Amino acid sequence: MSTEFLMDEYCFACGPRNENGLKLRIIEADDGVRARIEPPAWSQGYPNVVHGGIIATILDELAVWAAFKKGYRSVTAEFSMRIKGSMNTEKIYTALARVCNIKHRLIEAESEILDNKNARVALAHVKLLRTES
Repeated sequence: MSTEFLMDEYCFACGPRNENGLKLRIIEADDGVRARIEPPAWSQGYPNVVHGGIIATILDELAVWAAFKKGYRSVTAEFSMRIKGSMNTEKIYTALARVCNIKHRLIEAESEILDNKNARVALAHVKLLRTES
């Protein structure tokens, strides 16, 4: 997958050059995209528990990448998240996302984070707006 649209590679979520970012390595999957998540210690809210804002960032980023895999550049228009359990900084997770529907300029995507037993930790429904460039 081309990462040309990353511009300067300083995205907080996926930019490899952002010293303060998550540096997510997002790869293509059969039905969308996926990433291995190893939450850094600085991402915590409570001790060893990942901050909800970081979880939201991961879910949002994966949704945008799922749309990009389908050939669409987009920005988030609406975001709804449900957290099902805690995400710990000392564990490894998998994040997944796929596009569910495309209608004119609106792209609907779903993203989720799974623990090492494939239990859902968090999920999001994301409405994206296609951009021209």
